Amino acid sequence: MEDALAQDIDKRVNTIEYQKTDNYPSENISVTISGQLALCSHEDKGHIILDVTGGKAPYTFRWNNNETVQNRYNLFAGTYTVFITDANGKEHTEKIIIQPPFPLIVDLIEKKDATCGSSADGSAKLEVKFGRGEPYKIEWSHGLRDKWEAADLLPGTYTVTIADHFNCDTSISFEILGDGPGIEINERIENIDCSNETGAIFLDVDGGSGNYSFEWSNGETTKDISGLYAGIYEVLVKDEKGCSSYRSFEVFSAQSDIIVEVNRIQHNLCAGAEDGEVDLEISGGVAPYSIQWNNGQKSSSIVGMTAGIYSVKVTDATGCSVNQSITIQEPEKMVAHIDTSLELDCSTGDFKVQAWLKIEGGKSPYAIKWSDGSINVKEIELLNEQEVGVEVIDADGCSVLEKVRVNSFDKESSLRIDFNFRKLEINALDQVYMSEELIFESQISEEFIAWHWDFGDGQMSSDKDPIHSYNAWGDFDVTLTAYDIYGCSSVETKVVSVLDNEAWMTVPTAFTPNGDGLNDTFKPIIKGVIEFEMNIFNNWGEQIFAASGLESEGWDGFYKGKLMPRGSYVYQISFTNIQGDKLQKSGSITLIR
Repeated sequence: MEDALAQDIDKRVNTIEYQKTDNYPSENISVTISGQLALCSHEDKGHIILDVTGGKAPYTFRWNNNETVQNRYNLFAGTYTVFITDANGKEHTEKIIIQPPFPLIVDLIEKKDATCGSSADGSAKLEVKFGRGEPYKIEWSHGLRDKWEAADLLPGTYTVTIADHFNCDTSISFEILGDGPGIEINERIENIDCSNETGAIFLDVDGGSGNYSFEWSNGETTKDISGLYAGIYEVLVKDEKGCSSYRSFEVFSAQSDIIVEVNRIQHNLCAGAEDGEVDLEISGGVAPYSIQWNNGQKSSSIVGMTAGIYSVKVTDATGCSVNQSITIQEPEKMVAHIDTSLELDCSTGDFKVQAWLKIEGGKSPYAIKWSDGSINVKEIELLNEQEVGVEVIDADGCSVLEKVRVNSFDKESSLRIDFNFRKLEINALDQVYMSEELIFESQISEEFIAWHWDFGDGQMSSDKDPIHSYNAWGDFDVTLTAYDIYGCSSVETKVVSVLDNEAWMTVPTAFTPNGDGLNDTFKPIIKGVIEFEMNIFNNWGEQIFAASGLESEGWDGFYKGKLMPRGSYVYQISFTNIQGDKLQKSGSITLIR
């Protein structure tokens, strides 16, 4: 059965909230910005919500498009600027970026089915084919988190949801199949007491196909195992077709009079350290005691322990023993994360980097030291710096270093913008006429994320390559404006000359074919014509000239290599206008010599 793959794009409203306050006394204006500040699809629209405090109410608002509302809705991706004025006339400016949509595509690149209905040996691996980049949140339906690969899967259907850092997410489903019936395992366990120093596990196996093989966690390969100490024992049972089943059992030790107590324990101060210590106090039973730790130590006191679970077996002189587990803990790993925003001066290329520090784990209070020398603050501002670093030390002396590189604007780069236009329907005329559809084809650098067209006739478009027609004639300035992620814009303007649709023709009444370069040929002046044909006749009805096509040079007064005598001649003209109407015009022309 082929892999079943289902992908469901789940758009979520991304609500990002942050607060920016002027570094002035409390009477200054403070603005909290929230709303949908990133788009998950091209159908999404963003919105901006402003919560204003400080200064003196009431406040007035003016946006960069001259709207005077407090909040904005149905917004495309781009940079929006709002100017806020309080009742005292104090002004405050905010620039807000709405991130454009970015596809999140996840593929199932590897899948291994289970060998049978009871085998937990299926696996699957996912990969982001296209997305905004790390970090991603990954949630598997069976509980696994933040892993791209899952192993030890039983047969069944699994769904994985992946979300980027704007909470735009997608889901993918697949099925792990099982080949053949499962294996059923039943057990009987003999636990330990002082007269019986070891335990045993006996299995009853059914299902599957043919003979079974056994792989125990202690290395045994028989169906039943004995001589066991207290603890966890795992077994993998396979049949002849490779079908497998996994089980785990625990052998317990009967209560003895040996008492093992933890006299002192020191946990690790920092995550990943090796400074754990434990000291045991042993009583009861019959001394002397034999001590055996699972890390090879044989003393009641051990040091230099990493975090984890340790087991110790204490045996007295009579052979009775007791087992105990001791856990050396460590604090949650301290993580420092730097978020940055960039404010760019579009005219100079200079930029300011605002950096915020988030600390998780460790023990407060924290000592903070930034790469620019700032200390014990969680927010700094840098000018034209492309790398930001910070060291955090918690109250226990645990430290972490974090560096980020700012995706800054290159002052030396030149973002390219240009466009051309052509008729959507090809005909014999190069000129543009009213109502003809034109396609405007843009050449825009990939750094631009939004664009806007102004066709010069009051009509606008946000399409990248729009189609437009004009309902009036004249010269129109067409302007293409493109915006990059920083809100900087580039502009390109070209003129489109539009002619009236009405076809007309002016026919001269005489011409002088004397070779002086003035009025030497007879040809009408035409406009709005796509096909043209002209015939000249003498007074006896004989055709002496014929021409067709808009490129015809007209009649030069000659017939069969000889210049015709002066006098009147009859012309007959047939033409087709751009609407496809076929028209005719006839009359007389005087040849003057």
